[in-house]
Amino acid sequence: MTASSPPVVAADPPSDLAELRTSARGWHGVQLAVLGFIGLCGAINSVGSNENPRWLELLAGVLVLTSLGLACVATVLVAGAAWPVHGASQAAHSAEQEVHRTGQRLRSGIVLTFLAVVAIAAATGSSWWPSSGDRDHLVQLSTADGSVCGALLESTTGTVTVEADGRRFVVPSGDVVSLRPTEVCGSG
Repeated sequence: MTASSPPVVAADPPSDLAELRTSARGWHGVQLAVLGFIGLCGAINSVGSNENPRWLELLAGVLVLTSLGLACVATVLVAGAAWPVHGASQAAHSAEQEVHRTGQRLRSGIVLTFLAVVAIAAATGSSWWPSSGDRDHLVQLSTADGSVCGALLESTTGTVTVEADGRRFVVPSGDVVSLRPTEVCGSG
C-alpha cells in the first residue's frame, strides 16, 4: 500500500474574481467617504481667518490638492476593479490574468486611498500652527507721564499691567489716557 497525497486544489479564478470585485465594491464606499472627508476639511479650513505663514498656507493647499488627486485616481482604480468595462482587449485575457489585474487595481487603489488620508491629515494639521492670538497681546499704553509698549498681562482690579523690556509697569486704571492694541512695538 502506498500512501497517497491529498489532491492539490487549484484556486478557482472565477470565484477569486467574484471575491475581489465584492471587496472592491466595499472599498469603493470607503473611498467615497474619504472624498467627502477631504471636501469637509477643505470647507472647514476656508471658513476661519487664517493667520498662518504664507509658505504654510501654500503647503497645505498643495497637500489638499494632492490628497484630492490621489483619492480620485484611487476611486477610478477601485471602481474599475469593482465594475469593469469589458472591451475587446479584456476578452483576450485569461481568467487568471483578470484576477491578477483586478487584484493589482484593488491593491493600488487601497494604497492611494491611505496616502490621500495621510496627505489631508498633514494639510489640516497646519491649522494647529500658532496664530497671533496665541502670542502676547501687545498694547500701547499712554498716561500723562508717558507711554509704554509691551505685552498686556493679567492685572488686579483697578490696574493695568504691561511688560516691556523685561520690566512690569502697573498703572492705576484712572491714570490711563489710552490703551490701544498693536501688532508690533516700535523701537525708538
